[in-house]
Amino acid sequence: MSLNNVKTRLLPIISVLLILGFLLTSLASYFVSRASLRSEISENELPLTSDNIYSEIQRDLMRPVFISSFMANDTFLRNWILDGEKQEQQIIQYLKEIQEKYLTFTSFLVSEKSRIYYHSGGILKKVMPEEERDRWYFRVREMKDEYEINVDPDSANKDAMTIFINYRVLDYDGELIGVTGVGLAVKAVKKIIEVYQKKYRRTIYFLDRNGSVKVAGAEWENPVEEIAQMKSAQEIKKGLANQLESSFSSTKNGQVIHTNIRYIKEFDWYLVVEQSEQETIRRVFTTLVFNLAICIVVTIVVVLLVHISVTAYRKRIETLRGIIPICSYCKEIRDDKGYWNQVEAYVAKYTDAQFSHSVCPKCMKTHYPEYCSEDQKGKCG
Repeated sequence: MSLNNVKTRLLPIISVLLILGFLLTSLASYFVSRASLRSEISENELPLTSDNIYSEIQRDLMRPVFISSFMANDTFLRNWILDGEKQEQQIIQYLKEIQEKYLTFTSFLVSEKSRIYYHSGGILKKVMPEEERDRWYFRVREMKDEYEINVDPDSANKDAMTIFINYRVLDYDGELIGVTGVGLAVKAVKKIIEVYQKKYRRTIYFLDRNGSVKVAGAEWENPVEEIAQMKSAQEIKKGLANQLESSFSSTKNGQVIHTNIRYIKEFDWYLVVEQSEQETIRRVFTTLVFNLAICIVVTIVVVLLVHISVTAYRKRIETLRGIIPICSYCKEIRDDKGYWNQVEAYVAKYTDAQFSHSVCPKCMKTHYPEYCSEDQKGKCG
């Protein structure tokens, strides 16, 4: 087989082997890294983020609960109701100061005896059981829990959607004498959620036990009010049934979304934190492309070096092929540049052969007959 044929076959084989080796190694590394990142997001990163968000929510949203608890146990407020709700301006001023001091959206008190709805701006109305918008009060009357958190339009503020903390007020014998509390504007809570979303780069929203979306950021991309209309409804329902905390992954718009659901006892809501793996996987994919680019460059360099080596070797071999000018007397060889060289020098230059000098039996007999004794005739030809 000629060197040209060897080179023609060798270079493609080396190229294919290098490319396949690099490609398989890079792809294996990519898929292992992707699986590892998915596991890290689902099992560690997302639950940790959920814990951080939960802690901040407790700080930002539990404050109104503490304020409402303070109001419900305030001696002045309870005594004012028990004394017959005299001097209405006193309770109105009290509610106004609560609202201004703690920067709440609204503050209110509903008396069980008179059913009057007091708020920081004055007397709003009397609550009645047949009134749809007053059913919250009669629901709270029958509760065993100390308070509830409810999202309703605020009649005292142009029906702005408000998160109310409705806290039961008891007399000194434990009997219900009213409901008091404060309210946060849903817009303000949305801004808090948006801060969390920008800080942690996650999608955050709240669900109640029925799966209704209670609060979400302004960038909430799902124009739905219930998770039943979401593609991941089944997984979310399983998370809600778990009561405490659960995590799962689903596909949305061609992207893998990791979701963590955590029950918030104080609100009786579920905190849902979603994280797309797109950005993380994009970085891994970028690394894959970069590695493949390096592999291509290395393959080209190796093939080029092999090509250069084979070509140089072929030239050296071809030098000893064909007609070689040699002196008839001294046996020196003329190279392609016109210089005369000894045979051993010429061969050593163009091959990897090395010479060791000796004397053949014929020359030994001719030139050194004195060394050809009877015992050495075999060596002298």
